[in-house]
Amino acid sequence: MGRYPLKSRMNEYMTAMEPYYAPTTLKQRLSCLNTINAAYVSLRENDKTLEADPERWGEQEVMAIVADMRAKGLSNGTQAHRLSVLKKLLEFVGNGVLGKIRAQQPHAFPKVYTERKASLSLEELGTVLAAAKEIPDWTGECALFCLSMYAYTGDRRGELLLAHREDLNTKDWTFWVRHPKGERTYGKKRLVPIPDRLRATCIRYLQAREIELRKRGVQETTPLVFSIKDHRKFLNPGVMNCWTDQISDKTGIKFSPQALRRTYGQILLDKHAIIDTVSLMLGHKSTQTTEKHYCRKNEDDARLEVLKALRSEASSPPRHNCTEKHNSPELNSKDVMTGYA
Repeated sequence: MGRYPLKSRMNEYMTAMEPYYAPTTLKQRLSCLNTINAAYVSLRENDKTLEADPERWGEQEVMAIVADMRAKGLSNGTQAHRLSVLKKLLEFVGNGVLGKIRAQQPHAFPKVYTERKASLSLEELGTVLAAAKEIPDWTGECALFCLSMYAYTGDRRGELLLAHREDLNTKDWTFWVRHPKGERTYGKKRLVPIPDRLRATCIRYLQAREIELRKRGVQETTPLVFSIKDHRKFLNPGVMNCWTDQISDKTGIKFSPQALRRTYGQILLDKHAIIDTVSLMLGHKSTQTTEKHYCRKNEDDARLEVLKALRSEASSPPRHNCTEKHNSPELNSKDVMTGYA
């Protein structure tokens, strides 16, 4: 392992994980581990008693990293994320020390309180999409299409940007998510319906796409949304950030593709879709993720449902005691239902 055993262990771990995680996940995890490694190298320069090989780390090494993150003023969320990735690395090399310390000293670790971020109102959504229409040329067509898709299909940013042309079906009006988040682990491919209000935008985009390809001297290409510079490549996600920033500056509405995704979920709930349906369309593992991070039933709707349920209960006929009915002389043989305990 040489002079830098932590770095060597990181490389072993990342190589082993390649078959199981998407490239974007691997890239994020490697970035996190590199940050941890850089910080730990600095810590060891000031404290030679710290163990170099993560396989032999103990409480001293883990708590040194925790103390360093706190001293740097990192948010609880950032600290928790880094410790989560570090825990996976340590367990990979057969060291369960971090989990053990967390169980024994939970107060020593950052507490994370997740607050569901806001979605856009229908008025705000209309303003955002109207601003996208004003972006000129092919860039504007891409921006309008992508933002509309996020808002009315609930796709994740990468799910749309990695789509093939054939995934958008205008015959049965569906969109096939071929690269869902977590596709190598928990993610499942899914078919999402294209609502009526989105169909004209899809047709407009496909027509503009055809014209743009002709200008570039080609008939067709694989990416549904291709790179502004090279039609053979998928659109870079960074371009999306430029569009959202541009529109946010113009409208004063701060948003992201994920905010539009939350808006999609909230619209479905407000239209009285059940939470299980919303969760499936968003591609979540469970409704807990949907309710915790994306959308939840409107409080006014919840109160109305309670009042309606109570009114129904008050107007329903009284229920008879089963024993009394069985002993009643008015009971006919046709009233008896067999097959129930």
